[in-house]
Amino acid sequence: MTDPDRSHRLVITDPDEARKLFRYINGEEWRDYRAIVSVFAQTFFAEFAPDDVVNELAKQGTIVDPEVMPERLEQLRRWGNLDASSSVGAPASLSDYYKRRNRYVISRAGQEVHALVESVLTRIDEVRDVTPGRLRSIRDSLAQLLDLDPTTADPAVVGDTVRATFDIHREFADEVTSFFSQINQWRARFDLDPAEFQLFAEVLVGYVSDQLDEINRLARPVGALLAQLEPRIPSIIERMSGGLASRVESAGLGDDIRVTRRQGSDVADWDHLSWWFRSSPGRPSRVDMLHRDSVAAIRTLTLNLTRLSRLGTGSSSRRHSFLRLAAAFDDAADVHTCHHLAAGAFGLFPARHLGVVSDDAGDPVPTTTPWETAPRASVAVSLRQRGDTTNRGSATPLRDRSAAVELLRRKREAEATALRAVDDELIAIAGSVDGVEVSVAALARLQQLIAQASHRRVAGGRREVSTNGLECRIEPDPGGATTVSTPSGSLTMFDLNVTVGPASAVVPT
Repeated sequence: MTDPDRSHRLVITDPDEARKLFRYINGEEWRDYRAIVSVFAQTFFAEFAPDDVVNELAKQGTIVDPEVMPERLEQLRRWGNLDASSSVGAPASLSDYYKRRNRYVISRAGQEVHALVESVLTRIDEVRDVTPGRLRSIRDSLAQLLDLDPTTADPAVVGDTVRATFDIHREFADEVTSFFSQINQWRARFDLDPAEFQLFAEVLVGYVSDQLDEINRLARPVGALLAQLEPRIPSIIERMSGGLASRVESAGLGDDIRVTRRQGSDVADWDHLSWWFRSSPGRPSRVDMLHRDSVAAIRTLTLNLTRLSRLGTGSSSRRHSFLRLAAAFDDAADVHTCHHLAAGAFGLFPARHLGVVSDDAGDPVPTTTPWETAPRASVAVSLRQRGDTTNRGSATPLRDRSAAVELLRRKREAEATALRAVDDELIAIAGSVDGVEVSVAALARLQQLIAQASHRRVAGGRREVSTNGLECRIEPDPGGATTVSTPSGSLTMFDLNVTVGPASAVVPT
């Protein structure tokens, strides 16, 4: 005979059923339930009876009453976190059969919920670091995928490369979203304690600026590779059609069994990845949106830090101090201690009028007037912050800026010298730049010249610009490509022929 309730398995078909999976952390015994689920989550196929769970928890230093353990396990089964095992093995007796039958295994949904809950509970107060270097891994994976022929390459190699690309991007997206969401939350804070103030002022602002610059620099090559890879995406998806999801659909079980597809096996996955790094008319990329929103958040945070530093304190509100005071009241032993705390915190003693008579108070206020009904006095800043009305300091002398002017002059001379050296490097090419390897600074200068020349049409579609004895000429070349290499990478311009050289002496190709 079987027990209908014991043989029932929770089938999660809607969000209302899925919500039950999180109930084990909501009750008063949530610590016991969390420890029980952790025992099952540390294994894959292991089955545990109530006594086994009690023993495992005892090894970890958690004591749970063996009498309540069966009901706890059964409750977790009803919520869907555990499943009742259907394996009884080879029992030697009827009692051994019932003992073996009363065993549980963790469900797939229970395993995923446990991982999610633990990641939140163990890292809720942590500030996650951002790793822009993951973008280099994405770039390398896309470059490797671009080198493959999706029509003839091994499907396993194609699938592994695509999976590596999307796995790294998911980790990067999680890090970036978590970190900059925390930045957005911090910028509205007005109750900074000294440690937080020092973190924001000395570490965070500069760190975020460096990370944004690094992300922007690495995101551009990724977007370029995605643009080159776009025509091959249908072939790549077709090559990855050997997964479990496609086999289930081929067997006609797609309506009965839901299988999560591998990332990258659908056009929507590639569109989402492209949206992160490529802008389109009317829709900026996620990286561009991140840069814009982060700059606004850092600007607000910097303004708050400047305002707080002018106050000469670590905070502008007293919320942090009031929370400490509330904790002291909560820990007080008796009501008399509370009275002493209130008197010490708020100064509830007979009024004493100190300082000078306020100009807006009218007649002098008698010493017998309670402070509650006395006119409000305007207290000078020096009296409020330093306790006296003495004028401090002296007139600030004019600063000697000669050293700063000389430093600026030398800086501009160095920049001009560096620019001349770069122009000389380009002048030495004296012809087409296709296949030429130049320095990083020379490539940046060449890009600047190309941008300037694109606005100056000469004749026959040719565009050119001349500056500092250097001339750059752009001519249409349908079907052609011009590639310029640098130690940090290469720039390829399609349908263009670019030549540089001395002014009025560019050698056409």
